[in-house]
Amino acid sequence: METAHFLTWFAFIAAIAGGGIAAMVWAYQGSGSVSVLFDQPVTTLSERADIPPALTNQFQAGVATYQAGHYRTASDQFAEVIQQMPTLAEAHHNRGLAIANLRQDREAVANLVAAAELYLQQDNQTAFQQVKQHLEVLKARP
Repeated sequence: METAHFLTWFAFIAAIAGGGIAAMVWAYQGSGSVSVLFDQPVTTLSERADIPPALTNQFQAGVATYQAGHYRTASDQFAEVIQQMPTLAEAHHNRGLAIANLRQDREAVANLVAAAELYLQQDNQTAFQQVKQHLEVLKARP
């Protein structure tokens, strides 16, 4: 009789722990914590001769991942692009948007501000204004 009670309690606790672990994995993958503010990333790179084709391809892979709604993976892909070329404003911009969709607002703001500074250095006022608008939307999030 004691073995039956033990097995019942063990199964109950294992089910709760399994459900908790499954919920954490689901949230970590991005599906459980996503609050999509920005449904579209920046899709084109500025006309710069110093961007290697392989990096352009890596950036475009991040764009495709973002558009598929896999914001955590897209964020990681843009981080790799940034690591290889820290002056690529569009990568900072997209990483900020992806992270904002994961509700990590402080880190998103840091990436968006970095993008804005790089856009100003490149004298790209249109992109700078777009980042300003994205920051305003992020600021207004409830």
